[in-house]
Amino acid sequence: MVVLLALLVVGPAHAGAKTSAFQAENKKGTNYWNGGSAIDGKPETAWSVPGESANKGEWIELDIPKGNVEKIGVVAGWDKDEDSFKDYPRVKKLRVEVYSIDNSQESQLVGSESIEVADKRGLQIIPLAKKAVVGTDSFFGGKVKLIIEDVYDGDDYPNLRVSELAVYMGEMDAMPAATVEGGDLAPALDNSPKTVWVGAPGALITVDPKGWGVSSIGFQGDKAKGRAKTVKVQVGERPEETFTLADKPDLQWISLMPNGGYVGSTIDNVKLTLVDSYGADIGLQELKFKATAFEPL
Repeated sequence: MVVLLALLVVGPAHAGAKTSAFQAENKKGTNYWNGGSAIDGKPETAWSVPGESANKGEWIELDIPKGNVEKIGVVAGWDKDEDSFKDYPRVKKLRVEVYSIDNSQESQLVGSESIEVADKRGLQIIPLAKKAVVGTDSFFGGKVKLIIEDVYDGDDYPNLRVSELAVYMGEMDAMPAATVEGGDLAPALDNSPKTVWVGAPGALITVDPKGWGVSSIGFQGDKAKGRAKTVKVQVGERPEETFTLADKPDLQWISLMPNGGYVGSTIDNVKLTLVDSYGADIGLQELKFKATAFEPL
């Protein structure tokens, strides 16, 4: 077991966003439009560059843990509503630079490529042509620098605004703690589809990460008891998400919202509400987890 943990442990990543520049705001607070507004999971907030900026060449830098950088998530503009999205310039092309931090805390460039972003609302998850490996021989993680190379023009204003940016890391199997309110969830956590946890619609499952950066959750339902249909997910204080599972026997995965600049960065509990089912009750053969990082507590 000691060997296994040695393989899984990753150095800490101090979640944050550093930018080349951001628009100062007096009424809402000086830092309202800073880089933190692009990693908070809220479409109504955004990183905004100053009005006098040329947009191209501006950048945001995100902290990440050790692992493989595989995809970039982008909400191209200020996605508060349709008008805000069109009024301001949106990201058209990004340069992605990935840096690994060695034990001397020096940064080494380990990946660089450009990606195209479509001019549409909502989160776009864009695979990189080549994954970049961060922190292979180091206790530390790394950084991803996203540089604006081109923009779509805004209808009314000159300065770029971006609601969300995130790094998607490679995943590994995870072993957080999970409990269900008023019951025993063990039959769904024993890696055996022959045992089934049975509960009523509305059941609340709490996932305690225990050091895992939980990024995806898998559900395998039981037809005889009724497979879960609608699942509401609450991660800490972040906006609640709703997922609809299909009525099929396969293990179905849902991806958690990015938090703090990369997927799986949360240390908050995850609340899963099994709202309804395709039957009278809800039967879970398996509940599984994936994570992008593990930091022993």
